[in-house]
Amino acid sequence: MQHIELLAPAGSFEALKAAVQNGADAVYLGGVDFGARAYASNFDRDTMKEAVEYAHIRGVKVYVTVNTLMKDSEVQSLMKYIKFLYEIDVDAVLVQDIGVFNLIKETFPDFEIHASTQMTLHNKHGVELLKNMGVNRAVLARELTVEEIKSIYNETDIELEVFIHGALCVSYSGQCLMSSFIGGRSGNRGRCAQPCRREYSLLKLNTDQLLKSDKAFHLSMRDLNTVGEIGRLIDAGVTSFKIEGRMKKPQYVASIVRGYRRAIDTYLDNRKVLRDKALEEEMEQMFNRKFTKGYLFSSPKADVINIEKPNNRGLYLGRIEHFDVRENKLKIKLEVDIAQGDGIEIWNKSSGDIGGTIRNIYINNKLVKEAKKGQVVEIEMKGDIQKGDEVYKTLNISLMDELERTYAHDKEHKKIFIYGEVQIEIDEKIKLHLWDEEGHTVYVQSDDVVQRAMKVPLTEDKLLEQLSKLGNTPFELYNLDISLEENSSVPISVLNSLRRDAVEKLVELRKTRHAREKIEDLRFTRKLEDLKISSENRDGKITKQQKISVKLDTLEQLKVALNYSINRIYYGDISTFKEAISLCKDKNIEIYLRTPPILRDSEYEILEKLVKGLKFDGILAGDLGIIRFNNTYFKLPLIGDFSLNVMNSYTIDSFEKLGLNGITLSPELDFKTIYKLNLDNGLEKEAIIYGKTTVMTIEYCPLVQENQCDHKCGECRYPKYKYNFGLKDAKNVTFPFGKDYWGRSTILNSKPLFMLDKLNDFKDINIGWLRLEFTDETNNEIEDIIVMTLNNMNNILTGKNLKYSEDYTNKLKDGFTRGHYYRGVE
Repeated sequence: MQHIELLAPAGSFEALKAAVQNGADAVYLGGVDFGARAYASNFDRDTMKEAVEYAHIRGVKVYVTVNTLMKDSEVQSLMKYIKFLYEIDVDAVLVQDIGVFNLIKETFPDFEIHASTQMTLHNKHGVELLKNMGVNRAVLARELTVEEIKSIYNETDIELEVFIHGALCVSYSGQCLMSSFIGGRSGNRGRCAQPCRREYSLLKLNTDQLLKSDKAFHLSMRDLNTVGEIGRLIDAGVTSFKIEGRMKKPQYVASIVRGYRRAIDTYLDNRKVLRDKALEEEMEQMFNRKFTKGYLFSSPKADVINIEKPNNRGLYLGRIEHFDVRENKLKIKLEVDIAQGDGIEIWNKSSGDIGGTIRNIYINNKLVKEAKKGQVVEIEMKGDIQKGDEVYKTLNISLMDELERTYAHDKEHKKIFIYGEVQIEIDEKIKLHLWDEEGHTVYVQSDDVVQRAMKVPLTEDKLLEQLSKLGNTPFELYNLDISLEENSSVPISVLNSLRRDAVEKLVELRKTRHAREKIEDLRFTRKLEDLKISSENRDGKITKQQKISVKLDTLEQLKVALNYSINRIYYGDISTFKEAISLCKDKNIEIYLRTPPILRDSEYEILEKLVKGLKFDGILAGDLGIIRFNNTYFKLPLIGDFSLNVMNSYTIDSFEKLGLNGITLSPELDFKTIYKLNLDNGLEKEAIIYGKTTVMTIEYCPLVQENQCDHKCGECRYPKYKYNFGLKDAKNVTFPFGKDYWGRSTILNSKPLFMLDKLNDFKDINIGWLRLEFTDETNNEIEDIIVMTLNNMNNILTGKNLKYSEDYTNKLKDGFTRGHYYRGVE
């Protein structure tokens, strides 16, 4: 039978028990530090060790998340933490940071590593690159279709993990900087403030005209639910089926895990899809923001977002027929059953939603404890409630109690089959062997020899009965081979003691799944020193003028930029790339192809055809896949863009080993952290000094909901559709959005990064390239920025004061930002 792993979230020890007892094959959890859910009830070291033992005894694997970007100052502590995880027998770690991955691989070569979805793995080239580096499993981007997953599986032959249920990020994971730039809480470091769950107004930028008067949750994704499509994912080659929800209650974990356990087993047993209306209703009751099959099964893009509400809807209960203000009773015809203690929420547009617990239910003025679907009831509830308000059942108290019983009070629902052999001979000690299907074997024998029976001899039935009494242990005796000499007499207490001793030994054996040696602290410390590559850059000063690169996407922008003495162009519009190359060659200026952070496999094929035979100078790599693609097809100089998330010296070192010629520093880095990076290797280092940073890259277009599209979704191209619209938040801050060549939406920061008058702060750092990025600037603004940059670069060399154009900065009605250069991120 094909092995499929059901992987469950564990945000607490109770949630871990809920997952294990309801059929999970593995759980993923986080420690107090270094995980991408910093606000979950994560595990300290003692509970982490206990959790691993609890899971392993019951045959369940444990994966620990260390999937955040690291600063150099954190790496030593991280590696000590990895050593702890290794020694307590954690099965694998999930990693985002390429530098961290290489450190773990070099230090603990037999430690299994999974590439987190934060690595934005979305094509075969990126997956193959990481496989060749030693990654054991790739967690794929949520935006991929089942057909793309099947293709990646066929091409790469690596374990693939896919999300099947729960909350969805609207941005590609690993490519979201919105929380970071709004409030300094970095999603790449596990501290996302979830700006996607906030309300926004949709407007045309040139006119500030609102497309709709009401605000809506334009970026709030529905919850994923694929329980009815499990078979297609199994057939596509998915190894691990991942449920999202480390912030969810244990009852949620119990419900969703047992539902998918049934669905997976049903398909594996008879290749049939599980159809169960009660199960579907239970999943909906537990938590939903409306359900979607997501991009996995090509849901219409208007159906992946829930613009109405960003939180749990529960089940639709009905619409209020009448509200008695004096008695605080609402009248409603029920669409689902209710009972005292259930939770409900009333959607009231005028005064806001009203939530509460059902205390009293009346049918024909008679107080009842519960009511059924179809009945007309009155429910006591206070608030500004109106006739016609919709009501939702958000909590089913009896269901919650029933789910809690599946894991609470140390009751074992998950049983491990064990096998045994017992030999009883008169005048010999009793010999008992127990073993499990994983190869663990224990042997115990009695202290005293067996006596001949004077009255009632031991029977096989009685022997089997006593040795099968495994009670509230994780085990169930599947088979026992008995060798019993006639007229043997054995006290029941002796049999019970033997059974307990054997079970305890088996439990101890099962706690550890890997034969790992404890690493001596001194040897480990020396190893860390050998790996240490950070150094403060006080001697890494630039003695010659730094070079200027310009990143842009249209011929109109390019023609403006080429009027000035810049050193390199990064150009993104493939359809006009040939003409762009010619213009740059005429000016003797380098031109690199700028690739976006997202390129699906089908788009790689288009890219290859469009640029084949063209003579350009290099590539600015937006994703990991382009590294392997370039090494295979072009073999050109390669610079890593900021979307590769370079935050520490170890990542820089890793990209150098992968053959890159240069890297772009993460826009989440501050000067204090940059100053301590080791920048003295052979790579070109580049920092962004101007531009509206892309804070989200998304498959979904907000205009879909407002019927503002002139084309079928995905057909929009530059320059037809370039940052003409924006999303305005509650603070009247507007984030422009548009689409790239591939029809993919990008959301820009509301204010441009502006460091042109602060270039002195870059001169003592070994950064040879400073970059200007242009998106929605006018030609005059582009000229102002370039002239200002060149003048200030010259002022640095001649010792003059740096200046900035008041004419230009006055045009910035919303001001500008220094990004994270001075404030950093959490």
